This record gives sequence, structure tokens and C-alpha cells, in this order.
Amino acid sequence: MKINLKNPEEFKKLLLVKGFSQRSLAETIEISPSYFNLILNGERFPSGKVAKKITDALESEFDDIFFIDDACKSYQK
Repeated sequence: MKINLKNPEEFKKLLLVKGFSQRSLAETIEISPSYFNLILNGERFPSGKVAKKITDALESEFDDIFFIDDACKSYQK
């Protein structure tokens, strides 16, 4: 299962509304700005702990920002 941003563009707007830059939020939640950028671009997926830090810092609910991709891939031989 992977935690994904629902809408990266809306998330960026939320950052501005809450008074954060991408860098300042990354520093607030104690992750590197480069890792945070990878999350925003969908190249990495935050852990539950990081997702919680993000929602707490933005005073938002998990379901407002993220969704859990629990799609299972089956492999046939």
C-alpha cells in the first residue's frame, strides 16, 4: 500500500494558504526539501509518520490531502 497526494496542485495552494513554502514545510516536519519535492512529484511516497507530520503541520485531515493506493497486482505464470 502506498500513500499518495490526492491533488498535488491543490496541495501546493494549501501550502500557500497556510503560510508555508515547500522548503519551510519540509524543514518544519524535519525531512529534506529534495525528499519533499519527490513526494510532490509522485516519485516517492510518504510513510505514515511523514504523512501525519504533514497533516498536523497544515492542520488538515489525512483524507483531505492523501489517499491510500491499496491496489494489488497479481502476477500470472
